[in-house]
Amino acid sequence: MKRLMIRRTLLALSVAALLPAGAWAQDTGPVRLGALLPLTGPAALSGTSIIEGVRLAVEEANAQGGIKGRKVQLFEEDDEGLTTKGVTGARRLVESDKVIGISGSYISAVAIAATKVAKEFKVPVVSGGSTSISATDANTPGDPWFFRAFPGSDEQGSQSAEDIVKKLKAKKVAVIYENSPYGSSLSDQMRKDIPRFGGEVVATESYNTDERDFYSVLTKVRMKQPDAIYIAGLMDAGVQVIRQSQEVGLKTQLVGSGSMMSDKLIQLTGGASEGFAVSSMYEPSTPNLFGQKFTKLFRDRYKKEPDVFTALGYDSMHLLIEAARRASPLDGAHIRDELVKMNDVPLVQGPAGTMAKFDAKGGSNFKIGLAIVRNGKRQWLPFD
Repeated sequence: MKRLMIRRTLLALSVAALLPAGAWAQDTGPVRLGALLPLTGPAALSGTSIIEGVRLAVEEANAQGGIKGRKVQLFEEDDEGLTTKGVTGARRLVESDKVIGISGSYISAVAIAATKVAKEFKVPVVSGGSTSISATDANTPGDPWFFRAFPGSDEQGSQSAEDIVKKLKAKKVAVIYENSPYGSSLSDQMRKDIPRFGGEVVATESYNTDERDFYSVLTKVRMKQPDAIYIAGLMDAGVQVIRQSQEVGLKTQLVGSGSMMSDKLIQLTGGASEGFAVSSMYEPSTPNLFGQKFTKLFRDRYKKEPDVFTALGYDSMHLLIEAARRASPLDGAHIRDELVKMNDVPLVQGPAGTMAKFDAKGGSNFKIGLAIVRNGKRQWLPFD
């Protein structure tokens, strides 16, 4: 009898080892959720802000009784903005930590690679800031495992192009873009939409993700005498472009992609960022009532101002938690199913009344605002 019980136990363990982690319903202990973000490396300026929003959503959920009476346990992995680290981190989260949902990542290429791993284990991924449409295009239409609760690079680029031409009155536009899925997709959208709104793209220059010397690029662009320069890349590169533009005496209007809507950029560039414009999905002065609630919650917790990155982190984890509260049984596959049909969960970002609602590829859309740095602070222009 004892030998039979041992054999049955070994058989059960063998079956458990073969099943994907997300296929197992969590019915005891804490609900395990993960975060995969660049906490070190070139994108850490953004990643370290995003994780604050993620943690805040977990703390808030636990203060409200958790998920179905069980505490939320957060597991964090640093992908350093590298696809190899992202794959390793995703495997650790789903195989070792047994998470049933992941917030991540910020770099689009990392998100694509990590989602392949997560999908294998039937664990959904909600974007912590991955903008390139290549991330949602990697989904099978009607069967998404990666979700983005904010506009992708196509819509961000299009709305920014319209703002540059119509609100900033720039007719001749130069584009400096990062050689990555994120930067390239934004650049492609600019080249398509600037002419559509009555402007002209007079120059395009790319740079590698580790590049920090932009003097020669700025010199070439200046020869085209653009009315505005659009920078499509991460915040740390944007900081260098802003600083070096001032050093070479370039007076052209600078406009940044969504990765640059942070107080950290203003702090790192000082007076050089005065007049800098950036597309913005959230500001502490938001008219969005759910966003106002988040602003107060963040200020009380961290004793500082939130920004779009903390909002991204909060929204991504908040959506996972809300989907988990509705999932039955509580596992990754059923959390994914709840995300697919979700349409009544408010977002911190976007205009008043913005709700999470995903399309067939896991993307979503809402109106983006425009902010301009004046007297060392971003001022959000009213939504149209």
